[in-house]
Amino acid sequence: MALDDIADIVDLDRYPLHRPDSVAEHALLCAGRAALKNRALFTLPGFVRSQAVAAMAGELEALVPAACRYQAERYCYTFDGNAWPTGHPRATTHLSRYHQVLNHQISNDSPLRRLYCWEPLREFLRRLMGYDTFYRSECPHLALSSKIACEGDVDGWHFDSNDVVFSVLLQRPEGGGHFEYVPYIRTDQDENYDAVAAVFEGQAEDVQCAELSVGDLNVFQGDQTLHRVSPVHGRRRRIVALFCYDREPGTNFGEPYIEELRRCMPATKI
Repeated sequence: MALDDIADIVDLDRYPLHRPDSVAEHALLCAGRAALKNRALFTLPGFVRSQAVAAMAGELEALVPAACRYQAERYCYTFDGNAWPTGHPRATTHLSRYHQVLNHQISNDSPLRRLYCWEPLREFLRRLMGYDTFYRSECPHLALSSKIACEGDVDGWHFDSNDVVFSVLLQRPEGGGHFEYVPYIRTDQDENYDAVAAVFEGQAEDVQCAELSVGDLNVFQGDQTLHRVSPVHGRRRRIVALFCYDREPGTNFGEPYIEELRRCMPATKI
């Protein structure tokens, strides 16, 4: 299958995003808004067709030798300029280790890029989030990217610096690699440090494990939701594609993070 038509990539019968204001799309928007409000996660199961999933996963796996190899002990929070005591959640680091395929490494004729650039998807996500404007990122590194996790790789506990993440799971590992999260553990008024510390210590009872399947499109609000990907086990890699949008045009990611990628032993020059 050539995957030249979006109907070869997206299950349009189930998700008719190309028909805005249809009854079916309205139902999806209502369900999505409720899910994000209550659980911080909205999943569209089987959004990407199985043939397209296989093609995308194969394309990304072939890029692993040229991908950045990220490995760092990182803080859960964005640095706030303060010195926090040892043991405080803001002073606690968590290992993150994975390969990262960058935007400029993904070909222009890739079915993954075709999906990312599909205008009805961008418009659906804009309406879902209730934004007046919504643009695809223009970052040459991270507008469209993929995290690929091998045996022992992990994405440690953290909050996102942006308010929402859009992803498609393309390959599940043989074991581990679970997406674990605590919805809205903090608010703008209360950081809830005791509850965060309990999660770090494995003593929290409200950690949820999302049952994600290949081909699912996931919308996740991670700025106030603590989350991680547990260690991967087995020979098969975990592959997830990440789509970046912003309410402002011309968005690029900050140079400090790009420099961090450079420091973390990339296999190819960025």
